Amino acid sequence: MPSLTFAEFEPLHRMAVRMARGLCRRLGLPAHDAEDFAQDLLTDLLARLSSFNPSQGQLGAFALTCFRHHAALLAHRTQRYRALHHPTSLDDPLPEGSATVGAVLSEADGYGAWMGQQTDAFADVNRRLDLERVADVLTEEDAPLCAALARGDVDPARHAGLSRTTAFRRVREMRLRLCAAGIAPAA
Repeated sequence: MPSLTFAEFEPLHRMAVRMARGLCRRLGLPAHDAEDFAQDLLTDLLARLSSFNPSQGQLGAFALTCFRHHAALLAHRTQRYRALHHPTSLDDPLPEGSATVGAVLSEADGYGAWMGQQTDAFADVNRRLDLERVADVLTEEDAPLCAALARGDVDPARHAGLSRTTAFRRVREMRLRLCAAGIAPAA
């Protein structure tokens, strides 16, 4: 892989910083994200530097092409992230008419409501009652196994300090106690 001297790298660094600042402006991101984008652009350039052939062009032109392609990829990833994690805006109009999402949400509804989650008070009360019944049924001895199962550990029995046979027996017993308490299985 060809190495770069400081004199060769410095103009490329300035070019990456300018490209990153422009990317932040276009995407409406805060200025402090530009440093991360510049690092991503330079890392991508260094990964592709082995394919640079000086007889076919200048290093600056090669770097600019790499920066443009990777900046397009970064922009696409950022927009996809926004679409997945921020599907609605408080300024979006509701389908019924002239009201906006922000106008109908109270501050008490919280962030979940803004993200499109249900804010049904009756469902919250039912969930709280179910959790209280579960807390009454499960013992302190069940807590390590429940925590390992909730985390999705590969081997929850080992993480709970149990043999596999004991873990399977405890899970079966917990299911029976939960059914007896009137809590239906989730799946």
